[in-house]
Amino acid sequence: MADIKIDIKLLDSALKKLDTLVSSVDGQRNSAKSNTPIALPSLDDGTLGKTTKWLTEQKPELQTRLDLAKLLDVDGDGQASYKVEHGDKLWEVKQALGNEMTKQLKDLDIDNADDRKRAALLAALLNRYQDDKDVSWQVMNGLGPKGVSDVMNKLKDLFGRNSNGYWQTTLNPGDEHQALIDLQEQMGKGLAGMFSTASAKMDPEWGKKMAEDPWSAAILLHYIDKSRKDVDPAVFESMGTALKDREHNDPTIWGQIYNDPDYRHFGKDSFKEINPLREYLNVADNSTRDAQAVMGNKDLLHYFTVERQDGDHLSTQAGKVLSTATIDAAYSHDQGEAKKAAEISSNLLFDIGGKEKPLDGVKEEVGGIIATYIGDADRVHDANVGEDTPGTHAWGDKDNPYGFGLGKESGLPAYGINLNQAVLRGALQDVGDNEAAASAVGRATSILNAARFDYAAEHQRSDSGSMHKAAHEGATLTGFMTDSLVNGDIESATEAAKERKKIAELFTSPIDLVKTDKVPVIGDLVKGAVKDAIVDGYTADKTSDAIKSANENQTSTMSLTQLQALYAMEKHDLPSGVDDWPTEHGRPKLPEELSKEEMQRVLLQADGQTGLTSDVTGEIDNSFDDFQKKYGDK
Repeated sequence: MADIKIDIKLLDSALKKLDTLVSSVDGQRNSAKSNTPIALPSLDDGTLGKTTKWLTEQKPELQTRLDLAKLLDVDGDGQASYKVEHGDKLWEVKQALGNEMTKQLKDLDIDNADDRKRAALLAALLNRYQDDKDVSWQVMNGLGPKGVSDVMNKLKDLFGRNSNGYWQTTLNPGDEHQALIDLQEQMGKGLAGMFSTASAKMDPEWGKKMAEDPWSAAILLHYIDKSRKDVDPAVFESMGTALKDREHNDPTIWGQIYNDPDYRHFGKDSFKEINPLREYLNVADNSTRDAQAVMGNKDLLHYFTVERQDGDHLSTQAGKVLSTATIDAAYSHDQGEAKKAAEISSNLLFDIGGKEKPLDGVKEEVGGIIATYIGDADRVHDANVGEDTPGTHAWGDKDNPYGFGLGKESGLPAYGINLNQAVLRGALQDVGDNEAAASAVGRATSILNAARFDYAAEHQRSDSGSMHKAAHEGATLTGFMTDSLVNGDIESATEAAKERKKIAELFTSPIDLVKTDKVPVIGDLVKGAVKDAIVDGYTADKTSDAIKSANENQTSTMSLTQLQALYAMEKHDLPSGVDDWPTEHGRPKLPEELSKEEMQRVLLQADGQTGLTSDVTGEIDNSFDDFQKKYGDK
């Protein structure tokens, strides 16, 4: 064991000179590189480059020892010493630094002016080392969950009834007050940063134990969110479960516990209310892993999307977390994230596809999920197929081949979801009163049908039944989706909804398929449609108007599907029966780009035709009747 003695002033000076030296050498090196007529390896990664790199690497060695010395200099004489057993290695110094920080945080007395000054140094070190895994874990492990909560509560007591007045000097109370605010802010930020970093080494029980003091957990989560950081998923899930159990579906409990004004101020922020679960969900959408930790837990998924009393509208934030966990992650290159997104999506749809109803704040995301997995909706909508339990499958395997020319290159999610017709219809009816959800579903349906008809028209000459099959599948899908959504709209209209737009308008999506090696790349189109749609809440009409719109909807969406089929036939030089398809900029107009008069002319020319045109448009008409109900005729 050896004693290391440090003169703080000399070490501080050496560190500053090191910074100056590195800056000077780099400056001269770059100047020489700019002015030399030939390349000199020594100026790049050669001698000088290696020298500046080595000098830069020495800074943590000096800085860590300087910080430890400052903490140990409790007498303020500028001298410090510590003992080492392993040759004063950096890891050993970090360990000593973490231990000393822990000790001083535990011993911190906020009523002592000297300790408050010491707290300012501790706050600076917490922030400097918050991303250092070794120091962060040393401090957090030394404090333990209760110790972290104790420090947070000590900081709270800097103000309010438990405070002991201002510190340093009372000549300028305003400055003193601001100093305390800054101290709280920096301590909160540093502790939260260290907790976030160290959570990778924590046992999941940490989350549960932190939740035993919901107030300190809320403040810690608040600062983690302010820094856009996250928490290890296992720890985070454990914390969420404990907070959920503490709330026990009574969101007013937090206001009852924390009705003292002292709880509603910390650092630079004031809180209208302290709600640990709001802070929790704010952190959850900072990363895919935390969002999936929350929504991947079936109890938390059900609580935040279905069960919780939503007087505080927390379901809106839950919707953001749900989107991060599912819609965004579905397209992830990380196969684990993509599969988890499908698993969560299937769990949710099975949960709400029966008797349960989703909370208003997550309806948009439910529509987005159905749109994201439009391939599975298409797979199960028109037959007694599908699965009885939630789960996932990989697209492209022998049991789930890609349809109508789609493949991995299509950009659709690699994983599909277990689903069945009843679950799909139930989920659609639940979100029919939400315009954004309906729009996402409608646009995804139109995009998929565009790919379907394009593929069928391309193969009609080699497979004479191709367009007939596509007409049936496209019409039944659109009919099923609109019928289910409109049924949902009417149910909500009787419950005092204000206004709504015709579902038909939401089933339009102006696109032109871009192909790579003859495979429609539609994944980005679906993804964009979902993102564009999930921006607004729903609007709805009175019941009579909803019924009227439902009946109009049958004609208009059927017409769009017929136009999509005719457009594909026109594009691939098949006899569509249309003498002169409207063009723009030298290309045929997309169905969604046609004016009302152009639509009427195209459909009128196609009407009454024989052969392929009659077969396709007639099949669409008949298939719609199988899936569309007429409302108000009962």
